[in-house]
Amino acid sequence: MKSKLNKVLLPAMALSLMIMAPAIAEGPSRTAGQQQALPEEIAFQIPTNNYCSADKSLDFSFQLSNAGSTPADITVSFYQQDGGKFTTEGTSYQEIGSTIIPGKPFTLKGYATGLYHINFGNHLNCKDRVYLGKISVNSGKASLLSRGWVNTNGAVQNIEVNGNQTFELAAVPTAAEAAATKAEK
Repeated sequence: MKSKLNKVLLPAMALSLMIMAPAIAEGPSRTAGQQQALPEEIAFQIPTNNYCSADKSLDFSFQLSNAGSTPADITVSFYQQDGGKFTTEGTSYQEIGSTIIPGKPFTLKGYATGLYHINFGNHLNCKDRVYLGKISVNSGKASLLSRGWVNTNGAVQNIEVNGNQTFELAAVPTAAEAAATKAEK
């Protein structure tokens, strides 16, 4: 009986402990002072899959703020349902501004805010609606904060970018920039 216990029960208990023990993933170790690379861009959804017609127009409004003191070299892109780039300049009316041109790089001064607004249904055809947005940094680093909204006949849906929290982006350095950084060390 004791030998059966040793042959069957003990290995089964050991196996069950292995299954119950939490797994610890080990990634590559970082040396002191080494930082993880920042992303170059951040994408977000735009909730425009709503009723849309000349009678039930849809307003899309977006704002992007530079949360840092240094200028940010960035591009805001919008994409349609089929993945095509949307590059139509925004509209300004009744104190709703539009300073961002989708797909066109621009510099946003420290603590400044860029704006975009467009109407689908009245101004543009509903089939041209955008569903995805992307913010990219073109050079250097940027600390940004962004949000927006879609309004369909008074029903407002918020657009959250990074949970309405500040986010950091950094461009991949060019070969010359990487060499200069390496030479400094």
